[in-house]
Amino acid sequence: MKPENGKPENHLTGNGKPATGNRQRSWSAVDVQLGHRSGFLSCRLPVAGFPFPVVVPLPVARCRLPVAGFLLLAACEPSLDQRLAIVNEPRVLAVVSEPAEAKPGATASYSALLASPDGPIADAPSFSFCIAPKPPTEDNAVSAACTSDPAALAPIGPIPADACMRFGPDVPPGGFRPRDPDPTGGYYQPILADAPGADLAFGFTRITCNLANAPGDVAHDYQTMYVANENPTLDPLALGEVDAGQAVTLTASWPDTAVETYLYYDQQAQALVTRREAMRVSWFASGGTLAVDASAVGESDDSRSVSTTWHAPATPGPAWLWLVLRDSRGGIATQTVAITVH
Repeated sequence: MKPENGKPENHLTGNGKPATGNRQRSWSAVDVQLGHRSGFLSCRLPVAGFPFPVVVPLPVARCRLPVAGFLLLAACEPSLDQRLAIVNEPRVLAVVSEPAEAKPGATASYSALLASPDGPIADAPSFSFCIAPKPPTEDNAVSAACTSDPAALAPIGPIPADACMRFGPDVPPGGFRPRDPDPTGGYYQPILADAPGADLAFGFTRITCNLANAPGDVAHDYQTMYVANENPTLDPLALGEVDAGQAVTLTASWPDTAVETYLYYDQQAQALVTRREAMRVSWFASGGTLAVDASAVGESDDSRSVSTTWHAPATPGPAWLWLVLRDSRGGIATQTVAITVH
């Protein structure tokens, strides 16, 4: 859990200039949740095959940590799923890096999926690199300094040349130890998204770093044969009109090419092996209820779709659905669906 931090502070925008005003900062949710609000704690739900623990803001008295399989809902009470799935305030639902993976010094561009109870938000957030390594005393994917210290942020440009030192296997400055890889062997450069009216949110660019503690021939083969991750794609979800209160089956699907194989260093065998990406879809709606907030397909499963049930709002009017497809190496695809409820 992060320490409570409700102090107003200045913040660098994507242009490297401090943001105006003293807006209260609180941690936010981007699919991979990184925050908490007053009165809530962050339950970290480690899910096999995905790059980061999923952190779900839940009331302290009702949070339980065990996770069954790939289901992100785990032992948390079903009624609490809607804290993530139903968009009841402006939120950053995902930060997309293009490309999904790059070497330090390369250039990536960033976009965000912003949503509100009234539908999509067109205003783009400002983006900044978080350049502060995470202290070992913090149990989060990103250093808390990146929400409060302007010196911990840098303007968007080429990915910092020392990213593999700050966030990867190279020895970082300041007495920090090198980062451990995620379950797919990857490392990530954090990106801060600051959208007016929404909580701060983080996205990630996977960074291509050299193997650590690998035999020389294996490290050489990895360097020459590894193929960087690409963002997946979603098939269109066709859903135009529904009845008020109707139970609607939602199916998210993706083409074969969306799921990539990749080289992975098996430390126990000290050899390179080929693995297949796992996939996860997060569901969001502007109203009504969703049976689950996420559905997943493991790396040994060749399924190309997942489904859930959405109960449309009881009141007629416009409604929106948002889908976020994330592969286990950090690639993201998003989709927004406008619906008329009769």
